[in-house]
Amino acid sequence: MSRYATAYVHSLGITDDTARKVLVLLAERTHAPGDRHRPEDVPEVMGLHLQDSDIPALATQAGLDADAFRQQLRGLKQHVKMDILEHTDGLWEIVYGPSYTRPPKPRPAEPDLTRGGPHPFWLPGWEKYSTWGYEQGPGGHQHLYAQLIPNQDGPDAEPRIWITPPRHTVQTVDELADVIAEAIAPYEPVRMPGVLMKRWLTRPPLSSQ
Repeated sequence: MSRYATAYVHSLGITDDTARKVLVLLAERTHAPGDRHRPEDVPEVMGLHLQDSDIPALATQAGLDADAFRQQLRGLKQHVKMDILEHTDGLWEIVYGPSYTRPPKPRPAEPDLTRGGPHPFWLPGWEKYSTWGYEQGPGGHQHLYAQLIPNQDGPDAEPRIWITPPRHTVQTVDELADVIAEAIAPYEPVRMPGVLMKRWLTRPPLSSQ
């Protein structure tokens, strides 16, 4: 059980009793790193993978049947900013945390994807120094690159992750998001799919949906 996740959920003040109960059950299954002696380590992004086969037991704890629990999952975003991805193979990817609900701060304009960059990468914990953009390769062929540096490493650090040929020849932002999701997974407490990673490439956090 994650104390951080459950404390965060309780702090949201969700007024719908059923939605709050469902989210608390999810928080109890969330793995979040941190040490009880270092409250500043509360993660910006938390989440879990939920199998559809897990739902009947969770539904019982919430006093619901399985279908009603699924409907509650689909509707959680009406109560709190988060991402709920329901896959056809029965996997639910659930991602939430303070970075979703913190009051917005001034951010750079959204990147003009028709220009080469460098563009900012807004994933919390990586947003200070990481960049991505377009560059010309041999023969004039254009590809995308990314240089990802954790905030803790500082502005003069070498990138922890460098996405560039010949190891990676990436042509589209969707491809870049998928490659980043794979490469950054060992550094993050929650494995985020490319569809969410693309959000951190193309728009600031908490921008209007």
